[in-house]
Amino acid sequence: MMTSLFSAVSGLSTHQSKMDVIGDNLANVNTIGFKQSRVSFATGFAQMMKTAEGPIDTRGGSNAIEIGLGTRINSIDRVFSQGNFENTGNRNDLAIQGDGFFVLGDGQRQYFGRAGNFQLDADGSLLAAGGRMHVLGRLADKNGTLIPSSTVEPLKLPFGEKDPAKATTEIRYFCNLDANSSTHETYTASFAFASDGVPATRNSLLNNLDQATAPMDDGDVIHLTATRRDGTAVDLDFVFGESNDGVSVGDLLDHFNSALGFDSQSEGGSQLAIDAAGKIVLQDNLAGTSETTISMSFEDAAGSTASSMLLPTFVNTETGETGTHSVSIYVYDSRGERHKVELNFTQDTSQENTWNWEAIVDDGAINELTDNLNGNNGTVRFNSDGSLMAFEGGPLTFTPPQGQSMVVDLNAGTVGTFDGITQFSAPTTTIALHQDGHAMGVLSDFTVDNDGKIIGSYSNGISRTLGQIVVARFANPSGLELSGENIYSATVNSGDPLIGVDNGGVNQIYAGYLELSTVDMAEQFTEMIIAQRGFQAASRVITVADQLLNEVTQLKR
Repeated sequence: MMTSLFSAVSGLSTHQSKMDVIGDNLANVNTIGFKQSRVSFATGFAQMMKTAEGPIDTRGGSNAIEIGLGTRINSIDRVFSQGNFENTGNRNDLAIQGDGFFVLGDGQRQYFGRAGNFQLDADGSLLAAGGRMHVLGRLADKNGTLIPSSTVEPLKLPFGEKDPAKATTEIRYFCNLDANSSTHETYTASFAFASDGVPATRNSLLNNLDQATAPMDDGDVIHLTATRRDGTAVDLDFVFGESNDGVSVGDLLDHFNSALGFDSQSEGGSQLAIDAAGKIVLQDNLAGTSETTISMSFEDAAGSTASSMLLPTFVNTETGETGTHSVSIYVYDSRGERHKVELNFTQDTSQENTWNWEAIVDDGAINELTDNLNGNNGTVRFNSDGSLMAFEGGPLTFTPPQGQSMVVDLNAGTVGTFDGITQFSAPTTTIALHQDGHAMGVLSDFTVDNDGKIIGSYSNGISRTLGQIVVARFANPSGLELSGENIYSATVNSGDPLIGVDNGGVNQIYAGYLELSTVDMAEQFTEMIIAQRGFQAASRVITVADQLLNEVTQLKR
């Protein structure tokens, strides 16, 4: 009976400890990054009443006879399961997805925690644990490159730091120049020639045309007045007759084309033709800006019978144009002063797949004489598939007032590819995609990416890596020791911290979120009921054992 008393007392003690753990869990149900604990019981020592015996020839074996002496606490484990995230929208709040820990320091030793409700002090230091601990990581140099180091240090954000101006060294273009930007000057007759109602052709005789209201005689004249593509005047006669210039529509067209140089072989010329509808069409052989015009009139030869021929007027059905497109972007000099660089493209109508370009700086204020402007014109050529063949000219150089001389590479893309300027039969999209200079700026804000990199934002629009929050991992996180304020210390059984920069992609950091407590209230209340019943059962054992002892003491009466 005394053994049952002691066993029941051990049950009371262990279930009381279980209640203590449950109470701690429930008390921290709203603690950021808190990990709940659980209690495991084990049997205590057992009193051996009889040892086990093996079987022999005359009888069988028997099991040992033992009486347990109660229970004890086997372990109190902290369960490091992933907690849910709460969206706070605060840039200083961070949460870890994974099994890592933030690395904290007080200047003497390192601590570890999951709570990411960090703060900034007046010096720009990132702090944890209510401002008592520095958040540790690795800093970056002035170029935004993380400094290689085997140690971590307190992270300090240099608010107010100036980012010096950087002169532009490259402009990168990503655009398309419409292969059909340039058009041919075209004039079309106001009506069609016909013979017996059928559209006329080159072989149609002029006197058989429905428009010859009175037959033409030898010596009748069709007069042409025009201007060539270059603007020079034209004044020619076609004299009707077999022994003169001809009698057919084809004779008329050939006479004007050959006599005027309006044949298909003439560079920059124009050509008269008759289309399927019977209309006379005049079109420049080359696309581009043109001064071509045309007009025809009929003159009856003196002394001949009366003749008449209705001749059309000519309507400009397409204006000759040279494709021109412009794109501009601002670049920066050594002082951070902005300068407008405008690139004007003009299609070369005398060569296939060729454009000329000219750069104008500050609307012409920067020029060759006063500012040493050079490399400001050239040619861009394309392959037949629209890819870049060559970009000739440049680099653009000039000396801005009171600034250092600038050399700017005009990057049109990779030859033979489509990653820069292209020429397709598609609308022109002239885009200066990027330039690498900037004005002076001041650090004004920051963000933290999923790798823990702290990206500083400057007032000039530049972003640069300032540092990186590191994450530590442990072989046995449950071996960590609580150090108060929701932070942990490493122990001999947790293993040394494995502190990494990229963490092998195992852990990701989310800015604007906090990890909530992992305490499950329903589970804890269920465990509380179990602990309560276990405690009650142990107390009942003590009560019954006491009653039995009382009966023993009454035996002498």
